[in-house]
Amino acid sequence: MKMNILIVDDDPAIRLLLFTVFGEKHDVSVLCDGHNAVSVLSDPNHQFDVVLLDLKMPRLSGEMVLEFLSGWQDIKTKFIIVSGFPSEAEHLEYNNLIATLPKPFNIKELVRLVENSTDTQLEAV
Repeated sequence: MKMNILIVDDDPAIRLLLFTVFGEKHDVSVLCDGHNAVSVLSDPNHQFDVVLLDLKMPRLSGEMVLEFLSGWQDIKTKFIIVSGFPSEAEHLEYNNLIATLPKPFNIKELVRLVENSTDTQLEAV
């Protein structure tokens, strides 16, 4: 199933890696900070199925992005946190947060999480 994936990470190497991994099979967009992510995801017609979200970013963190969007009842987009600080993501509980994955991450595991993102239960990896 072809998905619309949004990658939000301040590290250009991670953005390029994730774009390369998912770009052939899915429609992928890339952003470098949380402010841009909130702007894009605030549009109710954005069509993203999954957001791969870094936790620690300058200006607006991944946690703040989730917090901002958490009050929206009609958001269907699933979120996967990919972070170098996985212990800081353990306490996060948002309806659409389906997994946390520590950096460095296993590519096969990340692909599995994205492709199974219709499952709504939080999965700590």
